[in-house]
Amino acid sequence: MSNLNFRRAAWLLPMLMLATPILLPLAGRTKATKPTAPVAAADDQRESPEFSNIVRQIIIGENRYNIRLMDFSPRIETYVQHYQPDPELGDVVKSDGLFLGRLKFGGRTHEISFTADPGVETFSRRFGKPTGTLNLNYFALEPLSVDFENFDQRHYTFEPVRWEYLGDVRCLAIDVRPRAPAGEGAFQGRIWVEDHDYAIVRLNGTRVNPPPKRFFVHFDCWRENLQPGVWLPVYIYSQESDIGQDLRYKSETRMWGYDLNPHPQQQEWTAIQVEAPAPVRDNSEQGADLSPVESQRRLSMEAEQNVLARLEKARLIAPSGPVDKVLETVVNNLKLTNHLDSVPPIQCRVMLTSSLESFSLAYTIILSRGLIDVLPDEASLAMILSHELAHIALGHKLDTKYAFNDRMIVSDEQLMASLDLVRSAHDEAEADAKGIEFLQNSPYKDKLISAGLFLRAAVDAAPNVPHMFGAHLGNGLTQPNQAIRMAALMNAAPKLNPRSLDQIAALPLGTRVQVNPWDGSIVFTDRKAVPIVAATEKMPFRVAPVIPYLRTCAPKPNVEASVRN
Repeated sequence: MSNLNFRRAAWLLPMLMLATPILLPLAGRTKATKPTAPVAAADDQRESPEFSNIVRQIIIGENRYNIRLMDFSPRIETYVQHYQPDPELGDVVKSDGLFLGRLKFGGRTHEISFTADPGVETFSRRFGKPTGTLNLNYFALEPLSVDFENFDQRHYTFEPVRWEYLGDVRCLAIDVRPRAPAGEGAFQGRIWVEDHDYAIVRLNGTRVNPPPKRFFVHFDCWRENLQPGVWLPVYIYSQESDIGQDLRYKSETRMWGYDLNPHPQQQEWTAIQVEAPAPVRDNSEQGADLSPVESQRRLSMEAEQNVLARLEKARLIAPSGPVDKVLETVVNNLKLTNHLDSVPPIQCRVMLTSSLESFSLAYTIILSRGLIDVLPDEASLAMILSHELAHIALGHKLDTKYAFNDRMIVSDEQLMASLDLVRSAHDEAEADAKGIEFLQNSPYKDKLISAGLFLRAAVDAAPNVPHMFGAHLGNGLTQPNQAIRMAALMNAAPKLNPRSLDQIAALPLGTRVQVNPWDGSIVFTDRKAVPIVAATEKMPFRVAPVIPYLRTCAPKPNVEASVRN
């Protein structure tokens, strides 16, 4: 059996770490330079000429950013967990909410939901709600810009704090406050600007002077350099603990899919060969028609390709990449040790959503990003994949109605509702039994205690976080009656002890998979493992802050081929 990269890099226990700020000088761009004091500003009336020039560039750049933002319509997912404090476990989740869709800028910024019943109140539904209602406006719209209308020195004061690195990007931290009288919704907090064009790369703070029956929340919004000279919002973390007993929450908002061009897999079909030195022959030539069995398989594969292509076009599934290869290695281990030679090659793909779900098509297994994030080890991953492999081996095929291409001619917001990928209870029970049989014959047979412990933790958490365990397309880990998939594995697992530091039953969201916000491609994170020192740091199935590692996007070199005569 091959030595898996999955074991070496992906399935450590990475925890989220804050970087210690480094004081840096204004002049020079090397980390080795001796620290100096930040740019001086004696008061808001007498700023140094150098700092005043920086502020002017920041204002100009932010106003250009506000205009540039109108060109995009990124996919957006906001996941909220309401919690109550616990002296030993930290924050215990008591309910959750989730919104999945896309943002539409220009004119009036609004959201377009991809699901029939958004779990978080949307912008358009917020009016008329009682005091204390949280809606998507708090988590997604308000943090996107310092001020869409009045960001200038007439309305704000700027006070330099220090130079520091956020990842590889050298930044100047500046405290921003609204001048009196502050307008409704004015920003108050800290911004970080990179030292090249003085573009804002992070906003941390809140807004002041809310309108009647409303309030503002605290947020930490990160932007990344997705194209040369272009910084766009990609991640927002929000948390409140003192608004009221019923409004203790943590939330994360992720944005991706800014690229409006087709993915490479789609682009290759646009390259049509017009002239050729020799007659063009079809590589698929054969001497006879397909048999009925082959024809049925071909139709299933066409249905699968139609579904995958449409989901990828909607930026809901990541392009093929290295994460898929790791998953496929685990699947191949299961196939080889169970002698599934008659099963055609199986590929794996990753859905870019936080909800915990997996499903199979014809010969493709799909896992959500959130599910991969929270799995504690490779044996737990093998448990999920064995269930989906069993569906394929048992002949539980995708409905071939999706081979008719007109069924995929739907809008992105109608796509999920138009796909019926849920398996029957009978098929699920068969896949459970066969999947456990596969595991007992696999290299993971002696490591299934952790998988059973994960299921125990899922059973314990699912009633309080129904949106996390609510599948968008396939079957969730739990059913409405809280029956858990592969439940027989729990028999060998120890009793769940949330206070034990030796039990890591499940991980927080954001632990394993890193998404490229421009094109939706994914890789495993390379964060280092951090020892757990208290039960409050375990955070199974919970929202936890993610600190992005910022990098600058270098322009691609313009390589021209030279021809010698």
